[in-house]
Amino acid sequence: MSDRQDPNRPARAIFLSYASQDAAAAKRISDELTASGLEVWFDQSELRGGDAWDQKIRRQIKECALFMPVISAFTQTRAEGYFRLEWHLAEQRTYLMAHDQAFIVPVVVDDTTDSVARVPERFRERQWTRLPGGSTPREFVLRIQQLLDLEPAAAPRAAERPVAGAQAPASGASGEKSVAVLAFANLSDDKENEYFSDGVSDELLTVLQRIPCLRVAARTSAFSFKGKNATAQEMGLKLGVANLIEGSVQKSGNRVKISARMSRVSTGEMHWSRSYTREITDVFALQEELALAIVGELRGKLGADPGEVAALVHEAAKGGTRDPEAYQQYLMGRFHSARFSAESAPSAVEYHGRATELDPSFALAWASLAIAHTWICGYDGSVTREKFESHLALARAASDRALALEPDLPLGLYARFWLQLGFDYDWKGAAATARRALELAPADADVLEMACKMAGALGDRPRALELARRAVALDPINPKARVTLALALNLSGLPAEARAECARYAELNPTGMFARSGIGFSYIHEGKFAEAEKSLEGVAPDWSTLWVLAVATFGQGKVAESDEALAKLIKFSADTAAIQISTVFAFRGEIDRAFEWLDRARRQRDPGVATMAAIPLFRNLHADPRWNAFWQALGRELGSKL
Repeated sequence: MSDRQDPNRPARAIFLSYASQDAAAAKRISDELTASGLEVWFDQSELRGGDAWDQKIRRQIKECALFMPVISAFTQTRAEGYFRLEWHLAEQRTYLMAHDQAFIVPVVVDDTTDSVARVPERFRERQWTRLPGGSTPREFVLRIQQLLDLEPAAAPRAAERPVAGAQAPASGASGEKSVAVLAFANLSDDKENEYFSDGVSDELLTVLQRIPCLRVAARTSAFSFKGKNATAQEMGLKLGVANLIEGSVQKSGNRVKISARMSRVSTGEMHWSRSYTREITDVFALQEELALAIVGELRGKLGADPGEVAALVHEAAKGGTRDPEAYQQYLMGRFHSARFSAESAPSAVEYHGRATELDPSFALAWASLAIAHTWICGYDGSVTREKFESHLALARAASDRALALEPDLPLGLYARFWLQLGFDYDWKGAAATARRALELAPADADVLEMACKMAGALGDRPRALELARRAVALDPINPKARVTLALALNLSGLPAEARAECARYAELNPTGMFARSGIGFSYIHEGKFAEAEKSLEGVAPDWSTLWVLAVATFGQGKVAESDEALAKLIKFSADTAAIQISTVFAFRGEIDRAFEWLDRARRQRDPGVATMAAIPLFRNLHADPRWNAFWQALGRELGSKL
């Protein structure tokens, strides 16, 4: 804990209060604030106790300039903890202050809502800031500096320098180069056109994401404000952007009126607006026109060559359609794909398939169709072997068609990558595809998730975790990004953080795969088998929960219960969960059976083969010569990194 204080001046320190489970997120916040020259009192020890220590804490809360409570799912579940005393002391101090005195600055590091949070009432009177996982944008640092009546740091810190292939952080001047495209309002009489209005803003966002010097908030996070009465400042701070793009869509027959405006977050002042009326067949061209107009308004801040930017915008607008019905079917397919569940995947296939039938040159629809088929092959444990082969063949055909139409379509590369990595075990080809996609769309959360999987397959756990964190920072309420981060945290030996991510994923997508099994899996990583079993109480069984249950019960010596869960897993999911079955046998010490199922997973082209080599459940196989021979036969010893 820093204790640097000049006795000749008033304290300008920030007291950071947190539950021990949130130490990693709190440290990230502390590091960002400290790197900007701010003084942070941050206890980095979990050994809380002792009279001298207690007096020091009380003194610092009494003397600090700002009190920053870190609120999370962990503070929700803990009825007791020293942080609660810290919160109480801070609240008591506010009663001696003027009502408008800035002192308490609540931050939330997950999706805990202020309406149900277990916090003192005084905390609710202040503006809450969401810093997912402790990710701290420059706008927040500037706000703290203003509250402390300090001058902002003149130069960017080393930590703010752009990472290759990443978006530039919203810091200093870079903050001016950031936008969020909010969901456009549907002004049409037919509420079914909500798909259409969402799609217009979504495609505009996708085009803007391709401009490397512009930071664009990801779709699911930007769209989270839909239907909510939030101010521009609230939205901008939560999204970490300096500019907001809003609009409306009014569709009548084959004509559509699109209005768009851009405002500055800091003042709410609108500094640009346009209105267009076009035939629906011109929607994709209109999105390109809109993007160029927006970039034109920001040109002085971007410092980019206008011709180069125009070329990028034109390139990003490729892959669309001029068929209004095909576009509508595509948007409906996108809606179902975003739900990331076994129940919605067939609908995604159906709608995307209709879009490609209506317009066979619609590259985006072909790529989305390939992804939907691939999802069923990889995650639907009920699919038969015959249907698996059919979906896989259709995914290959759709992926090939998308890239034949548009060779540099990021969504097409995304579809090809999953086929290469998950089903062909083409490590070299998958790595090349991931690198190319990162070059084309470095600010796309889906592309970052793909690169994370590739890094994990190559055994580069730190890189995989870094990419997963970047994906969540870009798109904090995307359930797929959350579950990817949870898996990366588990494999990095951070099961407590993984559980927190699984809880957030479950809130975002309660019926999605891994909503509860992910929590159980994290307990298994810690050897807490009873807790893993308990986490599955009341959950309908699927292949993922049966997998966790078979391991958790065996870990407690409940062999009969483990046998029962394993038998069900084999009966219902042998054709699609062979790799998971292999891990259960490996954990139980049945080495020959484990290798039998491992080889079956290879023959069945189980996508888990590509990403599960590092699973600790396989530890019992490592000393067997068949282990290295298996991976060498698959070309697993690929040395290149992303």
